[in-house]
Amino acid sequence: TAVTGMQVHQARLDVVANNIANVNTTGYRGSRMLFQDLFSQTLSGASAPSATFGGANGQQIGLGVKVGSIDISFEQGALLTTGISSDLAIQGNGFFIMSDGGLNSYTRDGSFTVNTEGVLIDPATGLKVQGYTADATGTIPVGAPLGDIVIPVGENGIVQETANAFFVGNLNPTRDPDFPAVPKVVTRTIEVYDSLGTPQEIELTITQDDPVDNTWEVVATYGGTPLATPFAGELTFDTSGDFVSFTPSSITLDPADTGSTADPLVFALDLSDVTQLADDDGLESDMTLRNQDGFPRGVLELFNIGIDGTINGIFSNGLTQAIAQVAIADFANVGGLSRNGNNSFLETTGSGVVQVGRPGVGGMGTIAGGVLENSNVDLSTEFSNMIITQRGFQANARTITAADTMLQETVNLVR
Repeated sequence: TAVTGMQVHQARLDVVANNIANVNTTGYRGSRMLFQDLFSQTLSGASAPSATFGGANGQQIGLGVKVGSIDISFEQGALLTTGISSDLAIQGNGFFIMSDGGLNSYTRDGSFTVNTEGVLIDPATGLKVQGYTADATGTIPVGAPLGDIVIPVGENGIVQETANAFFVGNLNPTRDPDFPAVPKVVTRTIEVYDSLGTPQEIELTITQDDPVDNTWEVVATYGGTPLATPFAGELTFDTSGDFVSFTPSSITLDPADTGSTADPLVFALDLSDVTQLADDDGLESDMTLRNQDGFPRGVLELFNIGIDGTINGIFSNGLTQAIAQVAIADFANVGGLSRNGNNSFLETTGSGVVQVGRPGVGGMGTIAGGVLENSNVDLSTEFSNMIITQRGFQANARTITAADTMLQETVNLVR
């Protein structure tokens, strides 16, 4: 009995020692060991009460102890800020999915990096982090297949063709008093971007039709010649000088206009913030292009990762677009996972089939970028367990010493 006690306390000390050894291991999950008694020798059985007898309890002597279970604790560990964008931590349930091309393993250690091919990997093992890849528009399709996450810093280019051009300012309706019959004409040149990211300059000629009815004609040209799809819009103000309407508002720039291989560029002119008010300081108009939403080609420079695991690329032209999304795995019984070394776990029949999803959805945890999850080992608890285990081992050893003394006394009876 005492020997089994010494054996299980030695095993418990091994568990405690391993926890303490991994107190600073990123993403480590601590373990605990539970004892169970073995079996008992029955000296007498229990008897039921009768009319004259009150019954008796059975008499048993226990014959030792065994290891009942060694459980892994999956409680949340403290988060440590690193400032490295590829370092990730999970807040809540779930594991990162790592692949060697055939077998998947699962980890809470998010100390990742991007290799020379732009693949997000675990630098210690070379395993590739799994997730979902966004399409060319930055959308991650529902039901996208699981695969390697590629972040091509310095390689991928992105453009955005102009969809809207926004104007602000004022069109001064006051005509030159020396030439009152000459229509008021305002010209503006705007730069927009086609589907290849090439800047294209459009000239706008804004002519006052009639100072009485508050309308202006807006004509677009390219290189001083009319567009292949002619554009002439009518801009109308009310008697207070406020914008009323502008129709049609969309300009089409065809490849025939520019000699380019880009797609036809269709963008809208937004003149809703333009006014028609007289200016005592002169005859000039200050209507100007506030902004347009097109961008030239930009190269991926940086990236960050949101709480939903989305990897957002930051490009040199100022655009931000989703590149991929980190996937999260969970199990019906995480305690059934098997340790595989390198801070990873493997699926077993006891853990149940892996459930793969997106961070923050369906009970999955969220992602914290630029941080790592520390070991969840609590040193004060482990030191307490070490002392208790040491006392248990010592007490069982003393039991053997006491038994030896009793046997010695028995032997001495024949002297």
